[in-house]
Amino acid sequence: MTNFKYASEELPCFICHTRKATTELGWFTPSMKEDVIDQIKDILSHADTDYEEYFSVNIVCTEDEARDYLLLNYYGYSEHEINHGQVNPEDLTEVNDLISEHMTAEGVATFKHEVALQSCEHCTPEIDEDY
Repeated sequence: MTNFKYASEELPCFICHTRKATTELGWFTPSMKEDVIDQIKDILSHADTDYEEYFSVNIVCTEDEARDYLLLNYYGYSEHEINHGQVNPEDLTEVNDLISEHMTAEGVATFKHEVALQSCEHCTPEIDEDY
């Protein structure tokens, strides 16, 4: 398996747009994460203070990275399952088909990756269950 790590980032709250909230991004290689963060910053900078809670960024990866990216982010496999060949053959066939569909002439696969901004603690305080 390539060098994937689970990524999260402090991004603006989708309600107040001023405070930060931890946003789970998904599984990326370090270069993918850097590219995703750059795209998010660009999207948010062009939106001033009026932006959507959900938006898409582009993931560009090699064929090997695409396999792991899809298995981790969309099929819900763990690193352990991927590393130890515990992937359902039907899922692997679907992943290979998706990779073929998304390969560019340059030999890389491109995918849309959804990002969902979160609300900060001020806008959505924790519910106290001890009342």
